[in-house]
Amino acid sequence: MSGENVKLFVGNLPLDATHDELNKLFAPYGEINTCSLLRQYAFVTLKGEGAADRAIRHLDGKEYRGRPLVVEESRARPPNSTKVFVGNLSATCSADDLHGLFSTFGRVLDCDKVKARLCSNVGYAFVHMERKEDAVTAIEALNGTTFKGRQLWNWLLNVLSIIVFFFL
Repeated sequence: MSGENVKLFVGNLPLDATHDELNKLFAPYGEINTCSLLRQYAFVTLKGEGAADRAIRHLDGKEYRGRPLVVEESRARPPNSTKVFVGNLSATCSADDLHGLFSTFGRVLDCDKVKARLCSNVGYAFVHMERKEDAVTAIEALNGTTFKGRQLWNWLLNVLSIIVFFFL
């Protein structure tokens, strides 16, 4: 992780988290190049040698407003894929479980499950599907269903990472 700019994924944020809060949280670790805040997660790009490593080391798992943060290096999305957010996952649900579940609807390119922390039994994931049509079909079929003992909720994230909600 020794680059000029490193993009970090920041998960498990409070619903009412603000850009100002994130800026204050990450400022001690390096210059913030960009900060994109979405619903309960964000992407923060830090500039400077070692800034991202320091932020991960000090903030990952740290309790913030009653919630343990998830701070890790952001992984590139597979090219030409459609990203589906899947929430309310059981702590026992693995990336392989999700891959199997979603592959019944189409080709799954990648599955990024964010681990539930010790004090929480709820996790979430991003499933990258090859075709948007298959992702929409999966959302329509799976939203609100029970998987591994928890009711799933999910929506589609388009190629530009702009959230498009499908409340079905």
